[in-house]
Amino acid sequence: MLGATFVAFAGLPVLLPVAIVRDLLRGKLRFPTARTYGFLLQYLFNDSAEILLAPLLWIQAGFGRRLESEASIERHTRLQQWSLDLLERRAEQLLGLRVHLDDEANATVRTGPVVVISRHVSLFDSTLPGLLCSRAGLRARGVIMAELLADPGFDLIYGRIGSVFIPRDDGPAAIDAIASMTRHADDQSAFIIYPEGRLFTPAVSERTMSRLAAKDPDRAKRLATLDRMLPPRSGGLFTLIDSTPEADLVVVDHVGLDDLPRLTTLADTAPMDRTITITARRIARAEIPSEPDDRVRWLDELWLAWNEELSGRD
Repeated sequence: MLGATFVAFAGLPVLLPVAIVRDLLRGKLRFPTARTYGFLLQYLFNDSAEILLAPLLWIQAGFGRRLESEASIERHTRLQQWSLDLLERRAEQLLGLRVHLDDEANATVRTGPVVVISRHVSLFDSTLPGLLCSRAGLRARGVIMAELLADPGFDLIYGRIGSVFIPRDDGPAAIDAIASMTRHADDQSAFIIYPEGRLFTPAVSERTMSRLAAKDPDRAKRLATLDRMLPPRSGGLFTLIDSTPEADLVVVDHVGLDDLPRLTTLADTAPMDRTITITARRIARAEIPSEPDDRVRWLDELWLAWNEELSGRD
């Protein structure tokens, strides 16, 4: 990552003109490629800053002995928040993407502990629940796929504040990791998980529904109308719910990212002059069934209603 950052900045005198020429040749006079390159530079800078500061924070935590202390977690959380805030500003300045957090959404998550779920349709929506929770004064910890350990910033910072990295194809190991995440839960805790497990695309949806039909035909039939979301995986979510008996569930949704699945889309469209609106609603713990079959059916009904709401936005 440090090497990639060095190359990206050292190559700025060459790569930026190339990006500008590419935009001009395509008649893109607002320079979307150059803007996207600038946003990537900011991401690389932030990640490298986290990498370089992580050893200092490790030393400050008694050479790693007090990494789980309140003071150490607070220092890492401030660094994480600095990075998210800076990326949010650059997204608005360079890409034309503004994030709107209304007072109602903030009030919904103001009191913890909470388990937070969201849908996953874009590279950019992975930061939105954490941004909402941190602005509301909660300490966010996420369930993150182990592939992201390839990014050292995630590994060094997110892992130290209590997030967990789970393997995609090892269910028992994933469940154990998720359960361990909640051991220090308090009224400032927010545990974030994406029950779909991966980014939604029509192709992924087709494969996922085929696997579900082979494993659980009745559930696949019940969820057959899903066309905007993947079938929810219940194991990780229910582990969080069972591990935090005092936690309500917060459902976070967003408007404005469905047609921006990947960064490459922005290289053709930025700046977009678009507001990403985040909404949230809270489901009291008492409304969540305790019996396993009833709970799965409740989750499926939640997903079907959510999918229908998304379809109604068209």
